[in-house]
Amino acid sequence: SNPAFSPDGKQLAMDISDGRQADVWTYDWARDTLTRLTFDSTDDQRPVWTPDGRRIVFASRRGDKSAFNLYWQRADGTGDVQRLTESKNNQFPTSFHPSGKFLAFMEQTPGNGMDLMILPIDGSESPGWKPGPPTVFLNAPYNESTGMFSPDGRWLAYLSSESGSNEVFVRPFPGPGGKWQVSTGGADDPAWSPKKHELLFASLAD
Repeated sequence: SNPAFSPDGKQLAMDISDGRQADVWTYDWARDTLTRLTFDSTDDQRPVWTPDGRRIVFASRRGDKSAFNLYWQRADGTGDVQRLTESKNNQFPTSFHPSGKFLAFMEQTPGNGMDLMILPIDGSESPGWKPGPPTVFLNAPYNESTGMFSPDGRWLAYLSSESGSNEVFVRPFPGPGGKWQVSTGGADDPAWSPKKHELLFASLAD
């Protein structure tokens, strides 16, 4: 589940469950090979590629944690897994800003559903990357989830249940600015086309 194309389109990351736990795998189209990326004894899932294709972010409960937090690892499997966030709430990555400096993720807060969050990340491969403190992008009494950056980084598409069912909305990033509702009749899984400002989503309308 949760398939994600690499930026160059040559690989596909996904999580695969054997019935006991889920791990992140990558599939190489040209070589027709499937490679396991994570090996922890707990669930690793929802992979998201960095814009340069060098790393994959995923949600994990490793370290006997009760909640999913954010981690990343080099896509070729070398090096150590690095923890990006620490929270008692479940967190799941959704998309990277094209600059590579911001990661959109959703966080499940008790009594408040899903919120949209932004994790700033600064640095380089040498001397290293340093995640900053997460900031709230949208926090409301209803669910706001699945934040997806546009190809130019100026917009963030997301799901909101403010109307009673999930619909796709778009807001400017980092703001300020208003919101535009894109779907009607229910929707899920927004995704931008790679080169045009077109949104794809699953429609639940008749």
